[in-house]
Amino acid sequence: MLRAAEEVFADRGIVGAKVEDIARKAGLSKGAFYIHFESKEAALKQIVETWLTRCTSFFAPPAEYPDTVADPYALLDFCIERDVQLFEFLWESRPTMRIVHACRGDYLYLFEAFHVDIQRRSREWLEQWRQDGLVRPETDIELAATLMGGAYEELSLKMIKSERRPPFETWLEFAQETFVRAFGTPELLAALDRRNRRRSTGIHELWPSASGGVTSPASMSRVRAARD
Repeated sequence: MLRAAEEVFADRGIVGAKVEDIARKAGLSKGAFYIHFESKEAALKQIVETWLTRCTSFFAPPAEYPDTVADPYALLDFCIERDVQLFEFLWESRPTMRIVHACRGDYLYLFEAFHVDIQRRSREWLEQWRQDGLVRPETDIELAATLMGGAYEELSLKMIKSERRPPFETWLEFAQETFVRAFGTPELLAALDRRNRRRSTGIHELWPSASGGVTSPASMSRVRAARD
């Protein structure tokens, strides 16, 4: 029923969508709709809540990924992978994303709670990186999190307006490099430069780790498995 509601809202708009249209799309009666939801507004609210919850799942705290924090090389790759996964989700769910943005004023409290949660997670990551010597000690964590959040939000809005899948991998790598160069310590900057050289030469098999050894695809796969 919720999927049918998403499709009808996306096709007809919030005002134009009718309960009978949603029920018909779901292959059920209008009475069956009211078993699930009190009104179309209730269905819309659940769509918004579900979508925001899904977005939040991409922002797990650093404690869930201890292996990525210890190695700046793995950390850079992990962050790009995580960001690309988020933007892939946003791209695939852009009809729902348009619905969500259209009704943002009606559910402002949900968006405010979402924003607070994401900002808190961003601060946790930045603080962890500062403790590990990857973010400069004088960095204003609150300001850095705000700047990063604003940049990624603008990129998501740019993406939603695109008719074709944009090169958001390139966008995200540029954003990462911008913020690493703005806030990173020499150690993190060295990891970024080494990563960039590795990519430009096509060498992906091995790269130095923070401990002085090497990081391999096998070790990265363990990071990904822990994340998934």
